[in-house]
Amino acid sequence: MLLVEERKKVIEVANRAKNDRLIPLTMGNFSIRDKSTNYICVTPSGMEYSKLDPSDIVVVDLEGNIIDGTRKPSIETFMHCAVYRKRNDVFGIAHTHSTFATAWASCGKAIPVVVAEVATLLAGAVECAPYQRPGTVELAETVSEHLKDRNAVLLENHGLLAVGSNLDTAYANAVVAEEGAKIAMYAMQIGAMKVIPEEECKVLRRKTIEGYGQK
Repeated sequence: MLLVEERKKVIEVANRAKNDRLIPLTMGNFSIRDKSTNYICVTPSGMEYSKLDPSDIVVVDLEGNIIDGTRKPSIETFMHCAVYRKRNDVFGIAHTHSTFATAWASCGKAIPVVVAEVATLLAGAVECAPYQRPGTVELAETVSEHLKDRNAVLLENHGLLAVGSNLDTAYANAVVAEEGAKIAMYAMQIGAMKVIPEEECKVLRRKTIEGYGQK
């Protein structure tokens, strides 16, 4: 069986998302791109995450062709592949249907930067890609185009897609996006939101890249 450890990691993060209530039921999907082969390990379609075995995770190439596995891959496999083809720096993707992020997506509005973490980790406001039917090539291309060089993007009337240098980072970015969406919504109820300006977002992002964490 190819990429056993990567398949295990996909299951681990999918269950973490379920436990953290970033996805209901079997919604959402998760993947890892292997650096040596460029193969992608992606969750299967419509299977309960808590019951997954590594053999249930499907391995595909960058075009979505099945390389290993007997299950049907997630219907959003094309979306994962499109992002990986456009972003050489991305090796993990988390597609969630978290409540607050999806609420912004359902309004077709970007999540504004009202807390520094959204600027430092997501590289700015979380833009919203226009609606396309789930599971289609059109959705895949629209989402990968609107993600640009940022670490998260909303899918109108659908959910959130977050990326990272590995799946743990992608998952963390999905959590940050959901928290940012929640805080922004509450801030709107209190009064006029004070959004962090774009130039300040760039400064915060640069300082994070240069100096945050352990070396």
